Amino acid sequence: SELDSLNSGNEEDETSSEIGDSERDSGEVTCMPEELDVANEIEIEEKDSAVTEEDRGGQEEMTVTRKEEIKWRHRPFTTIMDTSFENPPIHEDPPMRPYEYFKQYIPDEIFDLMADNTNVYAMQSGTLSFKPTSPGEIRTVIGLHLDMGVMKMPRVSMYWEAGMDIGIFQNTMPRDRFFQLRSHLHLVNNLEKPADNNDVFFKVRPLYDAIRSRCLELPLEENLCVDEQMVPFHGTLSVKQFIKGKPHPWGVKIYFLCGKKHRKQLGLGAGVVYHLSQRITEANHKLYFDNYFTTYNLLELLAERKIHAAGTARVSRFARPPLQSDKEMAKKPRGSCDEVVSRDGKVALVKWYDNRSVVMASNFVGVGRMNEVQRWDKKKAQFLMVSRPEVVKLYNEAMGGVDLLNQLVSLYRTEIRSNKWTLRMITHAFEMAVVNSWLEYRLDAKRANIQTKDIQDLLHFKMNVAQCLVRVHKTVAAKRGRPSMSPEPQRVPHRPAHRPVQDVRPLREVQYDMVDHMPNYDEKRLPDARCHTMFRSYLIDYYVEKFSLIFLKCL
Repeated sequence: SELDSLNSGNEEDETSSEIGDSERDSGEVTCMPEELDVANEIEIEEKDSAVTEEDRGGQEEMTVTRKEEIKWRHRPFTTIMDTSFENPPIHEDPPMRPYEYFKQYIPDEIFDLMADNTNVYAMQSGTLSFKPTSPGEIRTVIGLHLDMGVMKMPRVSMYWEAGMDIGIFQNTMPRDRFFQLRSHLHLVNNLEKPADNNDVFFKVRPLYDAIRSRCLELPLEENLCVDEQMVPFHGTLSVKQFIKGKPHPWGVKIYFLCGKKHRKQLGLGAGVVYHLSQRITEANHKLYFDNYFTTYNLLELLAERKIHAAGTARVSRFARPPLQSDKEMAKKPRGSCDEVVSRDGKVALVKWYDNRSVVMASNFVGVGRMNEVQRWDKKKAQFLMVSRPEVVKLYNEAMGGVDLLNQLVSLYRTEIRSNKWTLRMITHAFEMAVVNSWLEYRLDAKRANIQTKDIQDLLHFKMNVAQCLVRVHKTVAAKRGRPSMSPEPQRVPHRPAHRPVQDVRPLREVQYDMVDHMPNYDEKRLPDARCHTMFRSYLIDYYVEKFSLIFLKCL
């Protein structure tokens, strides 16, 4: 599974239909980014793969059908019956703490690397007022960024304003120090860039490689999908692009579960999917993708490796199949379909007419067993039962993993108004790590039969991780300024009898970090508390910041 950012053009769906988000499976899908790479858009080619070793560049030789040799026939496609897949064994261990899941994606070595290279960059840029930072401070900066995604403000400086009174910002790091660290944040030493480097994302490579290493440890599911994601960015970057119709049309395009090999023979989109299949070593995996990736040669090669694949298709890539036109299909009842099969019987094309036509291509299933779905008819203003081919049903159920990731990341995205693309890519990587960690946590919790009400949602999970980054292994900051000599008015808190008192305790990671747990003394806390004995009434209040414990001593 890989991550690949490519400078591709606008590829609007030419065969969009109501194969919609409402039918896509929104179950536990852990998206698995692997690598970032940059390439130019190239034309899709389906030519003979008899290439020399020099052309292959060390890749294995592939034999594919020439486009002019592809012939089609009107006949039913023989569905492959043996598609059973043996899922990996499930370990029903109790779920870990949220921060432990996060550390599997972002290990401590990443924060050490960021601290070292941030100090190096500050020295190279000649910032005289810069105080060397530490991994703990870098964790705090990242944790505050995650909190900003949850508690959104129009301006970053507002988190430190006195009127807002947001303690996790005001009591953790000064505002100017936060901006100073954020402007110098680096993952690599710029002077160590190789002379022959062609990697545009060289500056963020270590962070995405760390996420990739964890994703490679995850077991492959039976159903896999390939899709793209846009990282919002409006600054200057060579691979920034505009894609009409996206929620964030300007930004960096990332392909999930994709790679960088075999593009010359198969084309960019198909080469991305083919490289993904190199990781699939077991038979009967099912792989789904949209029409940007689907080609005849791709389905042909995947079938040779016993990988069942299907996706929406662009008819122009399939050597003029004799499918019925849209006008002819519109005259037939809604839900009608047309099917053609290649002469060798390896690939099937199915054209299905719902409210508009859509073309599906597959190497393991065609029309198959039709089923009925409910659709809304605008003219009759009522619901209708429409027949649906089996390939459409399987596609709807399996696609949507990357769309789910996009939705979850966008819920609490940290808004970055900066022209530095590295800062946008860094925060996006941490957000993806949080979302993937939550998906793993939720799946483990359900396997352990934990009740739904006891499973943290993404909001609380992200806040939990952010608090751990900010407070674990940190000392409690002392109050700034001279102590006031004027007596403070005693305020007796009013606690309604009908409302239970909430027990506010710090996170377990903070309680057991073995840092700064000495008790403090304060005579002004709990002014309404009294200890009545027959001899003497006196109050001594000791408290521990990281434990929120109160000790009362009676004398």
